[in-house]
Amino acid sequence: MSGRLRSGGVHSRTNLPTLEADLWDGSDVVTLVFLGRRSIAGIEPGRQLTARGRIAIRDDRKVIYNPYYELEAPR
Repeated sequence: MSGRLRSGGVHSRTNLPTLEADLWDGSDVVTLVFLGRRSIAGIEPGRQLTARGRIAIRDDRKVIYNPYYELEAPR
């Protein structure tokens, strides 16, 4: 899925820090969940990227845990 990051932040659902970011492709949103991370360089609102991984459903929302991702060059 390729799109633009809309929001993100560090969340603690357990004792494990978790960075989450919503990726929007113009038609749908998938939340990218990076377990064990507080920040990742380049993962910030407004950034274009392509993410790959298995989509799961959590709280009726689509998520990808620890996705493989490629940042696109800033425009």
